[in-house]
Amino acid sequence: MAKGGVHWFYNSLTPKLALFSVAADAGLAIYVDDRAQDVQDYAQENAPWEDRTGAARDGLTAEAHHNFGHYYIDLFHTVDYGIWLEIRWDGRYAIIQPTLEHFGPMLMADLSWDEVLYYGL
Repeated sequence: MAKGGVHWFYNSLTPKLALFSVAADAGLAIYVDDRAQDVQDYAQENAPWEDRTGAARDGLTAEAHHNFGHYYIDLFHTVDYGIWLEIRWDGRYAIIQPTLEHFGPMLMADLSWDEVLYYGL
């Protein structure tokens, strides 16, 4: 015997799952952009050499890069002698590696799901 009635089905999960990767990508892009400025500021403020012209300190640059699924920050010198500040005299005047050591664990810890969801959704 057939039973009458209405079967109502609404799937709210599938549309939100489809948007999750887009939202997460947008959130991570914002996060990387924000942290790139922090990395640059830290490197410029903590460079261990004594300035003569200020060009090396001002030339320390951090750029954020994001391409759906790939996120990274480049920290580099724009002066041609920046390499020598990093490697000569056993790295006494290096700032790039110390900046990576300072920010690396912090950035990786921040990339928990809670942080991704905060920036992305």
